[in-house]
Amino acid sequence: MLTAGSASKVHAIRPGGGTRFQAFDLPSAQVSSDGVESKSVIPTAWPPIAPRAAVEDIGLALAASRGGILVTGPSGSGKSYLTTRAVNEIRESSFVVVIRGSAPLARSPYGALNILLSDLDPGYLAHPVLVLSALSSLLRERADGKRVYLVIENASELDELAAMTVAQLARNGTAQLILTATDPQRLCGEITRLCGDGFLDRIDLKPLTFHESHDWLEAGLGAKVSPSAAHALWAASGGNPHYLKMLAAELAESGALLVHDSVWVLASQSENHGRAITDLITTRLGRMNGGERKVLEILSLAKTVPLEALLSLASSDDVDSLEKRSILVVDDSLPRMVRLQSQLVGDVVRSNVPLGRSNELRNMMAGTADYLLGQPSTTLSMAAWALDCGAKLGIDETLAAAAIANRQLDARLALRLVRSLPNHAGLPLAVAEEARALMTLGELTEARNVLKLHLGGSDQAFDDVPLSEWGRLKLAESTVLLARPDTTALAAEVLAGVRRRLEEATVVALPDEAGTGTSTAELREALVLAESQAASYTGSYAEMAVRLEEVLQDFESHGVEFRLLAGSWLCEAWALTGRQSEAADLAEQLVADCHDPAVSLAAARRAASRLRFAFVLAGHWDAAGDMVQPGDAEMTSSAEALPTAIDLPKAIFHCLQGRGQDALEALVPVISQLRVQDNEGMLDIACTAAAYASVLQGEQEQAVLYLKEAAAEVRRPTWRKDRTQKYLRALADEHLTGPEAAVEELLRQADSARDEGAPGHEIFCLSSAVRLGHVAAAPQLLEAALACQGQFAELCALYGRATVSGNAEMLLDAARLAESMQNDRFAFDIAESLLNSEQVQMDRGVLRQARQLAETCRQRLRTPQSGNQEGLKLTARELEIAKLAAKRESNKGIAAKLHVSVRTVEGHLYQIFGKLKIVERSELSFALGSLEGGLS
Repeated sequence: MLTAGSASKVHAIRPGGGTRFQAFDLPSAQVSSDGVESKSVIPTAWPPIAPRAAVEDIGLALAASRGGILVTGPSGSGKSYLTTRAVNEIRESSFVVVIRGSAPLARSPYGALNILLSDLDPGYLAHPVLVLSALSSLLRERADGKRVYLVIENASELDELAAMTVAQLARNGTAQLILTATDPQRLCGEITRLCGDGFLDRIDLKPLTFHESHDWLEAGLGAKVSPSAAHALWAASGGNPHYLKMLAAELAESGALLVHDSVWVLASQSENHGRAITDLITTRLGRMNGGERKVLEILSLAKTVPLEALLSLASSDDVDSLEKRSILVVDDSLPRMVRLQSQLVGDVVRSNVPLGRSNELRNMMAGTADYLLGQPSTTLSMAAWALDCGAKLGIDETLAAAAIANRQLDARLALRLVRSLPNHAGLPLAVAEEARALMTLGELTEARNVLKLHLGGSDQAFDDVPLSEWGRLKLAESTVLLARPDTTALAAEVLAGVRRRLEEATVVALPDEAGTGTSTAELREALVLAESQAASYTGSYAEMAVRLEEVLQDFESHGVEFRLLAGSWLCEAWALTGRQSEAADLAEQLVADCHDPAVSLAAARRAASRLRFAFVLAGHWDAAGDMVQPGDAEMTSSAEALPTAIDLPKAIFHCLQGRGQDALEALVPVISQLRVQDNEGMLDIACTAAAYASVLQGEQEQAVLYLKEAAAEVRRPTWRKDRTQKYLRALADEHLTGPEAAVEELLRQADSARDEGAPGHEIFCLSSAVRLGHVAAAPQLLEAALACQGQFAELCALYGRATVSGNAEMLLDAARLAESMQNDRFAFDIAESLLNSEQVQMDRGVLRQARQLAETCRQRLRTPQSGNQEGLKLTARELEIAKLAAKRESNKGIAAKLHVSVRTVEGHLYQIFGKLKIVERSELSFALGSLEGGLS
């Protein structure tokens, strides 16, 4: 909330609005048979940018302020809209005058005030005191006792005399001011002093966050938007609402943004924007001085620059001015880095820099090399800049940049860099980076061919190749071999060969080779990660854990990204091999590293997925749910925004929780995007998860369609992905074909997990089988759970023991424990089993608590009442009487309404109480599936 008071306080408002995942009417367009529109039409009417709360806050600030408010923010941030809505709230009870400043009017004395001065004697204009006196009288006369508000848009365009007059009107109490300004630094001195003296309360409008942009895009486009498309538009626009809206319109017009299966998805990405955005940005930047334009040109070409390097080339005043106007951003990392707030601005500026000027600026940047050392983002952007200028890069410089591009998953730039080298097919490191880039793009066959061309001979052909280069090439080969089940053994041989060569090598690490970052020490780390990846395909988690424990003994000797990646692999291995508590403890230590600026976004997202998995198996579902996805708040390049990385991990987590509606809300847009682009091969597991979520919502037909689509697997899955997909498929089949087939598959998975040394997954499958009614598996569940660590294992042990003994109170304790762990589906299933139990002598208090717990969980799960009433087997008449009794109707009243005798009502209630296993009339509400005290 805004607080009125001293103008020295600056309030930050994010102009977001709209509600996500509401029902929309899709824009009309021609749809092809595959569900893709040839060209999608953007609605012309968009919803409000600013939320109602922001308008109310401005009203509160006005009411408490001595002289009014100043609303600042970049062009297109919603200043005019916000102030217009605030003015509309007070218009009826006030006298409002709207004035618009502009550059032409500022050339004349009192230019913007001409609308008010036109009735005054021209002689007054030579005497500012007379102008002020006359205007004060005029405003009071026209206000007729109402409060006067002067609304001045573009207040920074007021000339000195107009600004002085407006300021004095505020100081003498004649009017309150509502000012907007894009550049507060250009405000005249009199207005600035109003702020300093506490007469004006300043409100800064901040750029939209990613989630605010996503919500607003969905509301404006009239349909759901895939997370990756929303993230790409948000990053390009810098969170500026005007740019965001225009960019969406231009991409839709070009066909890059289109509707697929009723969801807006991004089909391609391009830096070539339409004329409207180019003209708008060019106009807005046109009034900048030469120094500011130089800063813009450098940042548009270099993308990200160390602050010290930029200040060595440009004036600090120019940098400060652009930062205060939210055109550039200086982050808080060490060293401090500078980038443009909006990629669109960078694209437009870059396209207008002549080649000669670009070369001149690049040479200037090259002179700041001391500041650029060790900055991967700058190294990469400088290399790309050199290619754009037609400059020649050295081999080592090119390969270092290509490695960074691959690390950031900018595969197309990596290919461009590698293929710019003459004879790149004969360079081991170039071939390795080319193969890595092709794998990222999903081009498995081409990657295999690239490697085959270079590796056609025997290993003896590489005797003269440095070990680090040979090792990188062989690691790339292993990655390609792992992508197919029939070459897994070959991949293991390749990795074993690399390890042998490293062990034979000298103990002393080789020096870095001309900056390529290919020292023997780094190769050892890369090998450890490659071996972990190989183990993740074969399920050799016990071996993985032993190796990683040894490597991470000297934890601090490794870089933060290696520690995170290796540590996350170890978390996954421990969680699956029965050491869930240790996995959760380590995961808690590593979560913060996912947001470390030194860690690439691609690495952070993959590590975060493994950490969330460890939390789930350990029973720390609260920690899994609270994890913030890396990069959500970062305006990263579109190359790094993987379609599945943003929402898919959390969507699958919702499925494991049994939250079908939450899962579908996240999965539907992701699946639509993956149908257009699926480099990672994740469409199959996304569809399987959607199938399970659909059956939870009672949508069996849709679930069948999802399962058919999931059957078309395009890439070899890892062990974890394969088992997760089979587990979700079994749960979906329970609703489609009955529990018998589902239980059989779950038991098969449990046996396989036990044989493979993965008790963490075994208890997951066994607990589900028991919950589906196969109580014969309870002893096995108890045994397996006792061999594991963690809260989930404790829950499984308690549940297995309670099921074996048939102890209702113990089962209720297990349900409560599951609920406390935020595992509502587990708790719901146990509570429902108690309610459906055939035990005649079960304690009524236990039944009452089980019923309340089941209903509480069902409400949180947001699942439809899946036949509670049908399962109760009440007749139509009994159900009618039960509903009336739940509404506290007396027996006599029910009899009168239904035209039956009181004795008949009593007889029905006796039957109802027996079927529902309740003893009190007050329990009917819960028994019939309502926590609000009755059925409507």
